[in-house]
Amino acid sequence: MANWRIKKCSVEANKLMNFYGKGKPLAYSLYHKKVRNRDEIKKYIDFENFEFEDINNLKGVKEAFQIIEKFIKSKELIYIYGDYDADGVMSTSIMYKGLKQLGANVKYFIPDRVEDGYGLNINAIKDLIEQGTKLIITCDNGISAIEQIEFAIERNVKVIVLDHHEPVYIEEDFEKIEILPRANAVVDAKIKDCGYKFKVMCAGGLCFRFICGLYEYLGVKLENEEELCELATIATVCDVVDLCGENRALVKRGIKSINTNVKNKGLKTLMEVKDLKEVTSYSIGFVIGPCVNASGRLDSAKIAVQLFISEDNEEILRLAMALSEFNEERKDITARGLERIVEKIESSDLIKDKIIIVYDDETHESVAGIIAGRLREKYKRPAIVLTKSEDGAKGSGRSVEKYNMFEELNKVRSLMTKFGGHTMAVGLSIEKNMIDIFRKSVNNNCEMSIEELESDVKIDCVLELEDVTIKNIEELDILSPFGKGNEKPIFAIRNSIATNIRFVGKEKNIVSFKIYDGKKIIKAIDFDNYEKWIEFIESRNINIEEDIINFDAIINLDINEYLDNISPQIIIKEVKFLG
Repeated sequence: MANWRIKKCSVEANKLMNFYGKGKPLAYSLYHKKVRNRDEIKKYIDFENFEFEDINNLKGVKEAFQIIEKFIKSKELIYIYGDYDADGVMSTSIMYKGLKQLGANVKYFIPDRVEDGYGLNINAIKDLIEQGTKLIITCDNGISAIEQIEFAIERNVKVIVLDHHEPVYIEEDFEKIEILPRANAVVDAKIKDCGYKFKVMCAGGLCFRFICGLYEYLGVKLENEEELCELATIATVCDVVDLCGENRALVKRGIKSINTNVKNKGLKTLMEVKDLKEVTSYSIGFVIGPCVNASGRLDSAKIAVQLFISEDNEEILRLAMALSEFNEERKDITARGLERIVEKIESSDLIKDKIIIVYDDETHESVAGIIAGRLREKYKRPAIVLTKSEDGAKGSGRSVEKYNMFEELNKVRSLMTKFGGHTMAVGLSIEKNMIDIFRKSVNNNCEMSIEELESDVKIDCVLELEDVTIKNIEELDILSPFGKGNEKPIFAIRNSIATNIRFVGKEKNIVSFKIYDGKKIIKAIDFDNYEKWIEFIESRNINIEEDIINFDAIINLDINEYLDNISPQIIIKEVKFLG
C-alpha cells in the first residue's frame, strides 16, 4: 500500500478559511496548489480571460505558416497524416476543418493500427505521393520518424511535423543530443530551445493553437473557434496530459462550450447516443474518449475523423452508432485479455518484476495499452503488454509517476525495432526472441524497488464530518476540470465508524455504508476496496448488520442526487482498518 502523506501547511485552518473566504476543503486545496494571493486566485478562477502564450514563439511555426500559405494559394494537394487514437483523431479533424475553411485542397490519412502501425510509414508515404501530394503535415506523430521523413524529402515532398512526443536522442559524454527529422518545419514544444514555455500540450491542443495562429497570420477570422476548442478539449483530456495552465484553461472553455450549446455535430450526436446531457472531464475520458479510440482499435479511426468533420446528419448518426458499438465490443475483448494476462503474471515469476513486461499472443494488439494501464493500476508499477505482430511482437506500456518510461526504454533502444512515446506511455515493436533479454535489461536498469515505485498519496488535509457539507463540496468545482496534473482534491478522515454496511451493484462488489462520528452521519461508498472489506470482515467474524468497523480512509467528496434529493457523500479511495 502506498504511503499516506498529509501535505504541510503552516497556516491555521480558521485563518486559511478567512483568507480565501471559503470552506476548509477548498481553502486547503488552493493553498497546496500555491494559489496564495489575490492575483493568483483571480487568474486561477477567471479562465475566460486566460492569456495564452503567443504560438509564434514556438520554433518552426512561422516557417510552417509560410509553407501552408503557398499551398493554399496554389491549390496544391495537402495531406494530413494523423494517428488512430483520440488525440490523433481530434488533431487531424482540427487541422482538416481549419485548412478546408481556408480553401485549401486538403485530405487526411489515418494509418491502420495493424497494417501500418504508429506514425509515418514509407509505404503510406508512397501512396500519398502517387495521389499527387507535395505537402504532408503530421499530427500527433513525426518527431521520431527520421528515416520516413528523409524518404519524403528526397522525393521533393515538403513535411511539417506537428507533434508533442519526446524527440529521439543519443547520449554522448553524459549529454543528451537530439536527433530531429529533416522536415521543412518541426513544431514540438518538447524539443530543446523550442521557444515556448508551456511544454505539455497534446497534439490536439497544439493543432488548435496552430490553426488559431494561422488564421491570425493570414488575417482571416476563425469563425468556428469554439467548435475546434471542443475537439481540442476531447484530445487534451483523453491524452492524459497535465490539466494545468494553458491545458486547464482550454478544457474549461471547451467544456463550457459543449455544455452551453455544443457546436460540433458529430460530438453532439455521440453525446445523444451515449445519453450524455452534459460532459465533465470524467465523462470525456471514460465515455466519449473510449468510443473514439474504439474505432481505431477494432476498425479504422477514419470513421471517427469522418464523424467529427461531417455535416451530413444521416452519416453522422450512423457513424456515432458505429463508434458506440465498437466500444462495447472493445470492452469485452479487454476484459477477457486482462483476465488471461493477470493469471499469467500471478502464476509465474513476472509477479516479482519491478517492471511488468508480459507477452500474450492472444491479446488483440489494439487493447494492449488499455490492459497495460489496468495492470499498472492493479500492481502499482509500470507495465508493458506485448502481443504478436507480422514482424514479431508489438505493444504498449503505461508507467507510474516516479518512472520515466520513455527515458528508461531509450537506454535499451537497440533491443527494439521501433519505439516512441513519452514519460508515462510508450509504444514499441520488438523481435520475439528479444523479449526475455528486453525484460531482464529493463528490470536490471531500474534502481528503485517495487515499494519505491509506488507513488505516495498526498493528502490536502484531514477533515471532520462537519466539514463535509453541500456548500463546501460545491465550492470545489472552482478547481475543475480534474485530471492528470490537476487531480481531484484528496482528503482523509481518521478513526471513523462504519455502520449499516451493504454490498451493492450488479456484482455486489461495491461497499455502501454510513459514517458516524457521534454527531453527524454521512453516506459513503467504496468502489475500489471490496476485497479488503471482505477479508477484514471474515477474519474478524463481523456481523455487518449489527457491528461497527473503525477505520481511517483517503477520500474524495461528492454530492449524491436521488429523486430530487441531494446530500453530501464520501467516496472512499483507500482504507485502513483499525483494531
